[in-house]
Amino acid sequence: MVKPLRPFASFALLCLLFLPFGVAEARELPFVSSSPSAPGVGVSDIVCTPGRLWRWRPSCPEYGPGATSYRVAHIRLPNPLPQLPVVELKPDPEEKVVPYIYAHVRRLPLEVYRHPMDAALGLPPVRVLYSGRQWVSVVGTVEYEGQQWIQINANEFVPADALAFGRPSQFQGVYLSEQPQYSFAWINRAVRPSRVPQGPPDPSAPLYRRYQLVTIYAQEFRAPQEMWYLIGPDQWVEQKYVSRVTVDPPPPGVPPGARWIEVDLFEQTLAAYEGERMVYATLISSGRVGQTPTPPGLFRIWGKFAVAKMSNPDVRDGSPIWYYLEDVPWVMYYHGAYALHGAYWHDAFGFTRSYGCVNLPPRDARWLYEWADVGTPVWVHITPPFPQGEGP
Repeated sequence: MVKPLRPFASFALLCLLFLPFGVAEARELPFVSSSPSAPGVGVSDIVCTPGRLWRWRPSCPEYGPGATSYRVAHIRLPNPLPQLPVVELKPDPEEKVVPYIYAHVRRLPLEVYRHPMDAALGLPPVRVLYSGRQWVSVVGTVEYEGQQWIQINANEFVPADALAFGRPSQFQGVYLSEQPQYSFAWINRAVRPSRVPQGPPDPSAPLYRRYQLVTIYAQEFRAPQEMWYLIGPDQWVEQKYVSRVTVDPPPPGVPPGARWIEVDLFEQTLAAYEGERMVYATLISSGRVGQTPTPPGLFRIWGKFAVAKMSNPDVRDGSPIWYYLEDVPWVMYYHGAYALHGAYWHDAFGFTRSYGCVNLPPRDARWLYEWADVGTPVWVHITPPFPQGEGP
């Protein structure tokens, strides 16, 4: 015979059965008064279980797995997802990306002759390219006694097999038809998003490829130094896979309504503004940190040149760190020898690469060259994405 429960015990059992989710978990917490901010109990003393996060959010640390889960659960994406107000510029496929054909010197030292016949006769070269990283402009090709020669300047010829032709980047940034309401970014290397920050790649998510443009709807910092961005429903990617663009106000020193250029050394991006409105954005390659850094500061364009030769001012040909670049296109000097200019010799935009200048994809360099005047402010700065006091 089963004894009936006493009324008190029966009531207690019913209470346990109908406790709201999270209350039972709260029993594991240190004893506090009815207020989460009881005297003598700090945020660091509290175990932030999901129940406490949902009921007493202010009593929990801002960062941590529980807090992240709470915030992620409360993200509400707009429906439908808004489109970025960008105009992707699509130039004529027949249009030349750069004003010249360029080639890399792959065999050094390289003797340069006034004419191929001089080499055949054993006459001395007009000059010799000895070392480093050297690029030349190609004028044309000729054949002499069955051998191909390339003309690189007036009265300067080299054997064709000493050069390798370059392939300038086809990438181009975007024009903005109106002020963007969200930050956006280019994927800088292929990535498959995760469903949650710091989660494994989601095999059902699309693969985002390099130079693909995405919108950033939310962000989550994860200690010690990770920032994750929400780029679509349940699609999170870590900061290192993107180069982000945010709308920033003009820095002190820029007149109201003036055109100005922002260079973000951390994100490796550039934005052009007219007053407070962003009108253009793209990727860059600035100097390598700790080696050939690009100095931050507010500067002004002091000189513009459609093409210019560039070389290392600290050494001469013969040094392993020597470089010589012929006919660099659309150059705008803004701080001594530091310049914004087109780079025809690489396609690594979104990563540091240069000797200190701000390298631009050729089409972007041309757009900026035609848009900016001498005197246009150039604001070069570093803005890490991590919360103040956190991260590297």
